[in-house]
Amino acid sequence: MSLSYGFFSFLIGYCCISAVAGKAGMLAYQDLVSQQQQIQKAIDYLQTQNQDKAHMIDDLKNNSAVAAGRAATLGYIRDGEMLIVLPEAWRSEDAKDDDIRLPVVMGDSTGLPDALIRLMAAITGVFAFLAIQLFHFKPHVRPLKQMSFEKQAEVH
Repeated sequence: MSLSYGFFSFLIGYCCISAVAGKAGMLAYQDLVSQQQQIQKAIDYLQTQNQDKAHMIDDLKNNSAVAAGRAATLGYIRDGEMLIVLPEAWRSEDAKDDDIRLPVVMGDSTGLPDALIRLMAAITGVFAFLAIQLFHFKPHVRPLKQMSFEKQAEVH
């Protein structure tokens, strides 16, 4: 009977630990939601960058002054012109403090490995088995011999 209690404690412990800390548990789900938000930020950032590049291409095709300015920043100058190179931080138009670091790499689930969950559940089952054994343990009690006061006086 107590062995079955220990086994069922193992099963219950396995299910509970898996639901919270397993590869498909709540903690792994929260990590995946966080990764999804990071990936969505990266997608939004890349879409913005793509739109900016498309606008720049259109400006370069349609506006010769913009094309000349861009050519100068790339180092193409005409005879008699002087090119002044500013530090990268000054030239970068799209550098921001909260700039997204790309690429965002999707990692494995952060949940506990199944072997560790089984071990934790087994320990739970063993402790439940031992606790049940302890509560069902009935020591053999011997009745105390009763002596009268007169016999006690004789013994001393």
